[in-house]
Amino acid sequence: MPFDKKNYLTEMKSMMDKAIERLKTEKPEFVIYTVSIWTDPNAAASAISFDSQRNSALQVQESNEFDQQQYEEFIAEGDLESAESFKPETWIKRNSNPANFELRDFEETHHPDIPINWEYEKGGRCWPQLKPALTEIGNYAFKKIQVMPIEADFELAINGKTDWYDKIWNINNGNI
Repeated sequence: MPFDKKNYLTEMKSMMDKAIERLKTEKPEFVIYTVSIWTDPNAAASAISFDSQRNSALQVQESNEFDQQQYEEFIAEGDLESAESFKPETWIKRNSNPANFELRDFEETHHPDIPINWEYEKGGRCWPQLKPALTEIGNYAFKKIQVMPIEADFELAINGKTDWYDKIWNINNGNI
């Protein structure tokens, strides 16, 4: 069955609208630092996650402390090649893993028109159809979230074929 972009966009916009309404009702004091919108074509499901600046900073600190420990251990062992992956220059500045967001999978939707294992069965060839649709949802969500309480360095991201945090929108230039 071919990808039905119209149905997908309807489902995603509905999910986005529900998430905003729930956030206003259930978490009126929540200030949005990062939003992640993703679709897993193998699960035929999508979700939106919200992160606060406080949670992001905590996640970053924990990750960077782990990297520091790994870096020091590899240096002590004389394994400079392995240490290279944990150098301070590689440390993260923002939590970009939606699984670690404060409000992960805050709203979810399932896509009855997307076959289970779509990406796997098509060898990744679903992305030329899915990516433009996800980008359209990112544009839609970025506009809708502007009325919400957001941090000055707010970001919104969608996933892509190789990363959960692939295409990014931010306040400074709308879309990078």
